[in-house]
Amino acid sequence: MNAIAMPLMKKSQPCDTNLGASVTAMGALCEPGQTAVPLKPSATMLAAGARAGGVSVEVAWKIYQAMIHHAD
Repeated sequence: MNAIAMPLMKKSQPCDTNLGASVTAMGALCEPGQTAVPLKPSATMLAAGARAGGVSVEVAWKIYQAMIHHAD
């Protein structure tokens, strides 16, 4: 154990809820197949999605929102 870890282990204080949630989220990203994406896609992302799906940018935006809001 290194010099930084020792003092951290000695002090057992409850974690801040935001920090705890962040650690949980980052842990989920370590699972295979998981990645972080922006809540609001860039114009380039929307254009690429529209081209790939053969739909308008507006429809691509609605699809993106649906996927983000229904992610597990």
